[in-house]
Amino acid sequence: MNEILQQKINELDSAKEYECWYLVKQDTSFISLCYQVEYLRQFKENPQGLNLETFIKKSVGRLKSDKPNVTVSETHRALRVAAFFGLISMTTTSYSDATITPTFLEIRSRTNGEYEKTDLYMDIIQRQIEKMFISSSIDEQYEGVRKEFRLYPVMLLYKVLVELGHSTGDYSITMTEYRYLVATTKSFEDFLNTLLYIKLLRNDPVANQKLEQYRRKFDNRLIQALKQLPTLSIDSDKILIPVNKVDEVAKKVFVFEKKPTAFSTDNYLSFLGSTKSLFQLESFEESTYESYDSEHSNDTSIDSVPVVTAKIDYDNVERLEVGTNTLLYGVPGAGKSYTIEREYVKKENPRERLVFHPDYTYSDFVGQILPVVNEDGEGNKNVSYEFTPGPFTTILKDAYTNPMVEHFLVIEEINRGNAPAIFGEIFQLLDRKTEIDPTNDDGFPLRTSEYEISNADVAKYVYGDKRHKIRIPSNLSIIGTMNTSDQNVFTLDTAFQRRWDMRLIENRFKSDDSELAEATILDTSVTWEKFCTSINDIILDKNVRMTSSEDKRLGTHFIHVSDLQPAEDDERHRRLFPEKVIKYLWDDAFKFTREEIFDVASYNSLEKIIRKFIDSEGDEKFNIFSATVKNILLGSQVAPEIHD
Repeated sequence: MNEILQQKINELDSAKEYECWYLVKQDTSFISLCYQVEYLRQFKENPQGLNLETFIKKSVGRLKSDKPNVTVSETHRALRVAAFFGLISMTTTSYSDATITPTFLEIRSRTNGEYEKTDLYMDIIQRQIEKMFISSSIDEQYEGVRKEFRLYPVMLLYKVLVELGHSTGDYSITMTEYRYLVATTKSFEDFLNTLLYIKLLRNDPVANQKLEQYRRKFDNRLIQALKQLPTLSIDSDKILIPVNKVDEVAKKVFVFEKKPTAFSTDNYLSFLGSTKSLFQLESFEESTYESYDSEHSNDTSIDSVPVVTAKIDYDNVERLEVGTNTLLYGVPGAGKSYTIEREYVKKENPRERLVFHPDYTYSDFVGQILPVVNEDGEGNKNVSYEFTPGPFTTILKDAYTNPMVEHFLVIEEINRGNAPAIFGEIFQLLDRKTEIDPTNDDGFPLRTSEYEISNADVAKYVYGDKRHKIRIPSNLSIIGTMNTSDQNVFTLDTAFQRRWDMRLIENRFKSDDSELAEATILDTSVTWEKFCTSINDIILDKNVRMTSSEDKRLGTHFIHVSDLQPAEDDERHRRLFPEKVIKYLWDDAFKFTREEIFDVASYNSLEKIIRKFIDSEGDEKFNIFSATVKNILLGSQVAPEIHD
């Protein structure tokens, strides 16, 4: 056996157990960990008289019932891995005392608590795994068996794979090479030795077999975290960089290796839990190094070096030109939200979704200064005031820093809030750039905001510069929905509406609505499609002189299929249809002309109408209506026209 390789084997033989890159033996899935941290957050708000361990077990039990396909660890000890990933920060040895980090809150904001949707935060998963430092103070063996390990393991692995790829054309290592040679490397600067060991090992099959005796000694749990990186492909035999990720990884290595010690920090836990990346790809601020070198020329402690991040000029990168402002309008239940999900927002698209209402404000939408309680390492708490972004500002930043991904801001019920007041100066940004003026071009792509605004808090959060002018980027679309029957709540003026592409969602049954359309109403012979279209024809005809008659129609999705299903022994269920549909016709659509549709001589109150409907069998339920309407529903008669 080669002498150098034998020395490495001797080193492994004398090493202590777990003297390698290591994570505790708990679930490393971000899905599981995020749900765990969510339950920790809920526990801190209201423990319900339980300890954390019991609280998490009960919460996971409920989740299994609601989402059987989502797997979450029941043990609260998995929170140790959450700390490694920067989702929580440990202030004491008790998980109950851990603080929730901005990184977790960022994930929670993007997913609305549906943490199984990892496509919405895969960039954060990658960012946090790349930021892991071994061995940091999170590790219980920080000053023990792993005290000599001081490196970002992902960056060393990237470096080894890139160098091998450049020299051999194969950007991969075997699992044996990873487990015993790469994962036992203690600093980034040792990568040359690691590459040499790999080269020697590949020419020595005997050494390969000999290394396997250390399998239990170097049980490396970090591999489970690495499997979540989109920049790596890992199976039981090898680790490789996919062809389409080689350039990205090579750029990261190039940035990192300029001065790898500059990527450490004297406050690592704060950095790990923050929303800052370890680095960016396109540019690098050498001036930061220069100032550091001049001030700390004699300081060689890796933990004394500040975090250095690069800045990408996102104003001048390639960006999708797809942004629109679209307002879907129609009667309640016409399928506006359904259309958004089917035709606009795809599963993989990042989005913020919110609902306007009378009490919704500009501060809720854009952001506001709020008190934040901070806790130091000694348990002392202090209050500071910080800008807390609203959904508009959050999605604005996400879209600005991810230029080749289309983002969506979905605003439901836009006219149930005072939209002009909620938008405030954001209103100015809704004008989109639609053409390039060669004589006076501002350089921004089409579909960007044509005009800019100033807002120091938003600019600092989105761009890192409070003087930066704000624009909606061309890869951010805003989609709103508006019930035409609610226009009397808050009116959208012409100046506001002209900045949107208006689309009427027609109130008709579509080809994929057959299950709902053909479902019969409870135990009657009348289908929902027959009832809905017949009543709507009557509404239009009886209210022909009313300009708002269209708005009074029943939406095709006014109810759900489950509301139509019969339930003989469940009065609550039998009430669903009349309480939704019949009540609407009585109280709203025919509020002033009830005799046009109902048999008011026999049933002169809503209470009598609903009771008759519930207690009747089969088609007798429709005895609540006038003879003409009943004939239309049960026969082939069409609604009569009304003439002057």
